[in-house]
Amino acid sequence: MPVPVIVLNFGHSVLKSLDDYTNAASEIYRRYRMGQNVVAVTSAQGDQTDVLMAEALRVGPEGTAKNLPELIQLGERRSAALLALALERVGAPAFVRQARDLGLQAKGPHTDAELIDLDVQQLQEDLKNHDIVVMPGFVGIGEDDRPSLLGQGGADYTALYVAQKLGVSAILLKDVDGVYEHDPREAGPAPKRYSEISWEDAKRRADVLIAPKALSFAMENALEFEVGAPGLPMLTRIGSKTGALSLPLAPKKLKVAMMGAGVVGGGVYRRIAAQPTRFEIVKIMVRSVSKYIDQGYLPDELTDNFEAIIAAKPDIFIDVSGPIEPALSFTKKMLSLGVHVVSANKQAIAEGGQDLIDFAKANDAILAFSSAAGGGMPVLEMCSRERGRIKRVEALLNGTTNYMLDAMSTGKSYAEALKEAQDKGFAEADPSSDVNGADAAAKIRLVALLGFGKAISLDDISRDTIENFSPKAPPKGARKRVAICANNEGGFKTSLELQDLPLDNFIAQATGEEAHAIFYFEDGDVYRIRGKGAGRWPTTESVMADLFDISATYF
Repeated sequence: MPVPVIVLNFGHSVLKSLDDYTNAASEIYRRYRMGQNVVAVTSAQGDQTDVLMAEALRVGPEGTAKNLPELIQLGERRSAALLALALERVGAPAFVRQARDLGLQAKGPHTDAELIDLDVQQLQEDLKNHDIVVMPGFVGIGEDDRPSLLGQGGADYTALYVAQKLGVSAILLKDVDGVYEHDPREAGPAPKRYSEISWEDAKRRADVLIAPKALSFAMENALEFEVGAPGLPMLTRIGSKTGALSLPLAPKKLKVAMMGAGVVGGGVYRRIAAQPTRFEIVKIMVRSVSKYIDQGYLPDELTDNFEAIIAAKPDIFIDVSGPIEPALSFTKKMLSLGVHVVSANKQAIAEGGQDLIDFAKANDAILAFSSAAGGGMPVLEMCSRERGRIKRVEALLNGTTNYMLDAMSTGKSYAEALKEAQDKGFAEADPSSDVNGADAAAKIRLVALLGFGKAISLDDISRDTIENFSPKAPPKGARKRVAICANNEGGFKTSLELQDLPLDNFIAQATGEEAHAIFYFEDGDVYRIRGKGAGRWPTTESVMADLFDISATYF
């Protein structure tokens, strides 16, 4: 079964600052965890094109210079690189491709060219090998193998052209959540919004929002696409017909309480604070209030008393703490009050199991825990989505262990590898649950529950430890500790096995804190996913994705 692909275009209006690349990466990651591979097409950041054009006018010849595209394309190329870096930070796989790499051919004037070809096979191969491909818009390769610009709104045009050649859907992401009857930023009564609008009507209503050249291309090729804003669920479909107008919906600002402010908690705090229109942090429960005041947290935000969390009346409770208790009891209490829970606490969620999931449903509350396993690799989402089809799962479920084993394979001692992992934030001060397999075993329990409907205990999982591991010889291939869940002829089996894998094995190709997983299905299909399995930002991104999913239910 082919993996669905979507093309996302990020316009310059949503890439105004460096912080916007984090939001763009989040948008891509949410699509990736839904099971889609992504082609991300970037515009230049903010007014970067105007800045480059001014430089060209200052030093270049009068009129339209033949070498102008060489300079102007740098804005889009820089933007693509920044987006790939933002994706790499949150643990999402990303690969940058340039117009020449993808055979994106153009003809006509070198500042207003038309696209005529794309190496579809190359792009499909890149998506197969990397899942997410980032490419600059606005430029193709023209005559004499020189870059050509695609004219005003060329990134919109690039995205739609790529989608048409691949035969997939496209979304153009702007600073408004669709097409309105007039500009919503104008003074006067709030305009109504189209859920769908025809290409012809869009030319009249949205010629500023969507490049006319892109609209003409879509109309000529009967290509339907959508327009929206990052992080918002509403979209306007541009296609063959115009629908009714309706008043726009605004998200409710949700109150958020947290338990834990460590490495991951600090990352979540920063990301939530950067979304003031969607979320408000009302309380953070920590062991030592004074410690976190010294770190810059506001005194009114902090408490060491769970009753203060309840009194804050949050809409969402985030658990980024460690032990099973009191986290599990607190989670149940919040759910009983109808408060949604987002948890990165794999031990507590695994212990609560199906009973906890059922308890949340009975109290009409959402229990989201995608960050409890896999970090930036959406393994639990795959389990939930494909339950009933899965025959076997092989995965690296502990990025810390993977990082340490790689380090030890280069000759470092266990102590050296552990210290390095701790220094980089991949391992906790007390690494015992990572190295003895308890952390990965909790995640195996979640994979078993969501992917196979099996409730298992820690005693059901055979585990290889790497605590004080001292290999007698270097591996012949790559040494990995692989988590396995499988429906075999003899029944359902789980294990955590130290294996020496050949280098061409997909699991073996994960390096450092990276994580890979292979899903084998009953019908013979095989699906591979990848990401980073440890670190502040991959886990933070999973938490934020759950938060945005909950927020989307409040429109």
